[in-house]
Amino acid sequence: MRNILKLIVLTIVLSSCAVTNSHNFGDSLRSRSYVELKLDDIQYLGETEISYEYSRYLFVGTRVISINGERPNNSEKHYVEIPTSVIGNIWSIFEPNMKRALYKAYLEYPNADYIEITTTNVETHRMFLGSKIRKSATVKAYKYKYATK
Repeated sequence: MRNILKLIVLTIVLSSCAVTNSHNFGDSLRSRSYVELKLDDIQYLGETEISYEYSRYLFVGTRVISINGERPNNSEKHYVEIPTSVIGNIWSIFEPNMKRALYKAYLEYPNADYIEITTTNVETHRMFLGSKIRKSATVKAYKYKYATK
């Protein structure tokens, strides 16, 4: 028993000695550079609606019913990340199915440079010992017009 305790303590001590390297590239030119955009520099491509529906049982377990009106294909999952603030990235951890639904906008507008979620909607249908929830969002796609000189 004592040998097992020594082994556990030794394992914890050795595993806590991990080295973490953090690299920050601080170029002085980057801090002085900026991009000036005007409304003429942005082209509106269109908008689409994305949604997913799931059910929650006993307020704990969940089951995805549909993504963009179709049964989810769990053999091949596609996720789309939207660059947001730090708080948005933390919140997006809890919404992986919205990232899967956003793949529809990626397929419809593959040449879009910027995708913006403009409106969101949550519909909840309460049932006995559970609920059925549908989350939808309107997504607009934009493309930057690059000037060539």
